[in-house]
Amino acid sequence: MGKWGNIIEDMMAQMPEDLRTVALGVAEIFTNMDIETARKYIHPDFVDHEASEGVGGGPEGYLATAKYMNQAFSDASWKPQKIVASADGKHYTMVIKFSGVHTGEFMGIPATGKPFEIHHLHLFRVEDGKAIEHWGGRDELGLLRQIGVLNSEHPTPADAGQAAFA
Repeated sequence: MGKWGNIIEDMMAQMPEDLRTVALGVAEIFTNMDIETARKYIHPDFVDHEASEGVGGGPEGYLATAKYMNQAFSDASWKPQKIVASADGKHYTMVIKFSGVHTGEFMGIPATGKPFEIHHLHLFRVEDGKAIEHWGGRDELGLLRQIGVLNSEHPTPADAGQAAFA
């Protein structure tokens, strides 16, 4: 099995080559945290639609997010699980398994030392061979539960619904 796993490699083999190159390059930024890699795969006009107000764009903004996440979580790993290219050849969506240990401050939450494993869903738009827009969804409630910050009788809305209507 290769770096991304056989299923991901099969999915990526079906993607247009330019999208595949960008997807692999963007995924590498969170691992290697290299500014040259960020400049190669992130458009200077890159916009992260889920970033907090005041977070910069472009390659530097994306790399700053990667560095922040790596300082908050040791042994951080972002492993692609599924990837799909759009029919227009300008977008790709990736499901990622994010895991690590909460060993640094995260969003004002002091380190707990607890491990976690959650999933992310990311959509990127590509222009001129670089990612120019990003939208994402993360299981942040799952993360907060696993690091011991959020304790709930019902871990998911589905569990709460089942209990309410049982």
